[in-house]
Amino acid sequence: MRKILNFIKGIIISVWVLVAIVTTVLLITKNEFFVSELGKFSVIIIGDEKNEPDFHDGDVVIIKKSAEGSYNEGDKVFFYLTNNETVVNLANIKKIVKHDFAEDSYYFSQDVAVGHKDMIGKASGSIVYHKVGKILKVFESSLGFMFFIILPTIFAIVYEIYSIIEEAKREDEE
Repeated sequence: MRKILNFIKGIIISVWVLVAIVTTVLLITKNEFFVSELGKFSVIIIGDEKNEPDFHDGDVVIIKKSAEGSYNEGDKVFFYLTNNETVVNLANIKKIVKHDFAEDSYYFSQDVAVGHKDMIGKASGSIVYHKVGKILKVFESSLGFMFFIILPTIFAIVYEIYSIIEEAKREDEE
């Protein structure tokens, strides 16, 4: 029975460590637009229904940045829209205008021109994890990170120190 409990405890601790590492990495790699970037990949949490039917509230979408010039008219892409505030949008490319002296401009159905530097990537090649975003949002929040990552870590460290001290006391008594 004790082996089974230790096995279950090991699984729980392993899952918690994995969640702590993933959450910490995603928080550390946030860019100025609050999107996590891991090399050529961006991790976006869909927070509303404006991207339906392609993506739903709570989806986590992993998008690979496409090379400049690899976009075509009709491609559905994620991009940063920086007017008064920066938001991540999803739209179809309506028209591509090529300039010899500057980067390509991609015109979307909303008649918004966006350059390659503001492109996140194509939606067609993305990886989607449904409903994981709602949980990830909680872990990435200040209170969620504190209660689910930092406090359990402190508790585990204190418990390990306590266990070492108790073991040292037992060895001294023998």
